Amino acid sequence: MPENHNQVHVAVNVMRARQTVIGFNIAIVSFQIAQLYRITGGIRVPGFDHQIHVTAELALFMSLALSLIALIAMTMSSLMDEVGVCTHWSLLVGDLLMYLALAYTLSGFFAPLAESMRVFTENLPGQGTQAIIVQDAVLVMAGVAWCMAMYVAPLVSLVRSPFSRLTNLSAGAAYLVLLLVLAWINAQGLMIESENTGDSTVFTAVLSELMQPLRW
Repeated sequence: MPENHNQVHVAVNVMRARQTVIGFNIAIVSFQIAQLYRITGGIRVPGFDHQIHVTAELALFMSLALSLIALIAMTMSSLMDEVGVCTHWSLLVGDLLMYLALAYTLSGFFAPLAESMRVFTENLPGQGTQAIIVQDAVLVMAGVAWCMAMYVAPLVSLVRSPFSRLTNLSAGAAYLVLLLVLAWINAQGLMIESENTGDSTVFTAVLSELMQPLRW
């Protein structure tokens, strides 16, 4: 890896491919936010005529915000000349945020679906085995995708990054801090959904957010 990040020249098409992924993610999030109120398994809140999925809605809105930040960071990384190559470390930051946004999209999509599938399974006593197989298969695949987007893909980006070692280590450390902060925020939503506001459960809730598929 070159030690001077000013020597890095990443083709603009690399950045454009990632922006395309972000665009698809924003479209998926926008669709899911509009459809989420139709899914069962949420909580009843006075003043709302539909069930509220606190953690799922929080995840989707976080994903939308992260996607927009990633889009801006990637755009900032490109030079304003006739070639437009990406030279700034904001490209790496945008890459990490893109994967984080995808993980949050998966959370917002499959977490409420898991509860709906449990209701579906309970209402099919004669075909419970088949329903459980279908439910577990979907959730396992979703969990694999979540882990890849949350941990594996960012690690690969950091390992393959053309920027300096200091830049990569700083970006990795900032990503871990962001994970912990967002996990703490998500834990508040989880406690609201579970109607448990005891301080003793915060640590457990944060840990569960760092490996969300286990609670789906």
